[in-house]
Amino acid sequence: MSSALKLLRLLDVVGESEDPVRVADLARTLGATRSEVHRHLVTLVAAGWMERLPDGAYQLTVKAAHLGHAALQHAGFGDRVSAMLVDLAAETGQSVCLAVLDDDATRVVKRAEPGTAAHVTLALGRRLDLRFGATGRVLLAFADPAVVAGLRARDVDVPTDAELAEIRERGYALIPETDPDGGLAAIAFPVSGRTGEPSVALCAVGSRTGFDPLTAREPLAAAAARLSRLTTSVDPGADAPWGS
Repeated sequence: MSSALKLLRLLDVVGESEDPVRVADLARTLGATRSEVHRHLVTLVAAGWMERLPDGAYQLTVKAAHLGHAALQHAGFGDRVSAMLVDLAAETGQSVCLAVLDDDATRVVKRAEPGTAAHVTLALGRRLDLRFGATGRVLLAFADPAVVAGLRARDVDVPTDAELAEIRERGYALIPETDPDGGLAAIAFPVSGRTGEPSVALCAVGSRTGFDPLTAREPLAAAAARLSRLTTSVDPGADAPWGS
């Protein structure tokens, strides 16, 4: 089990990199030996998950993209959602994404950019902070309390109970004014999955100097409600219209 978890953690780290990765860099990030990292990479290459480049670096194959797409399908988010996100990005003029809880962060699993130059690009696979990210704040606000308690037990920095209660009351989350980065503005709504519990966050994000997130509140709320209806009542493989 320990070896399998280490291999999966390696995949997580590779997925967070925009460029091919090298054994030494992975070993340093993971706190592992080069031989251990190399052994895992050889396994992933043999399984078809990664490939070795002529310069010695490694990169993911399209098999990883296929699994990610399948995960979205299983969660009820079919290809039709892409068009919806594109429309929402055009309407708000900002980057729009879907993100899910991923251990001590949230991870972008689908995104769209406006037709004009975007202030912020949310790359697929990017991990976002739970304490100061709008997606993490809204997902934790509506999560099982045991999830929040478990994160706190591991000393993961999460919003206070008062903050989470406030987010639940108003139904959406913003990046707080206390954000140490201070350069981003975002608003995120929860989207219910097939179990009826929010498992995905819909978010619009832009530069704090050029984007008032409250201007996107109504279109984002409507889109989140539409997505919730889609995932809870419509077969993702069907071709039913959006309104059904």
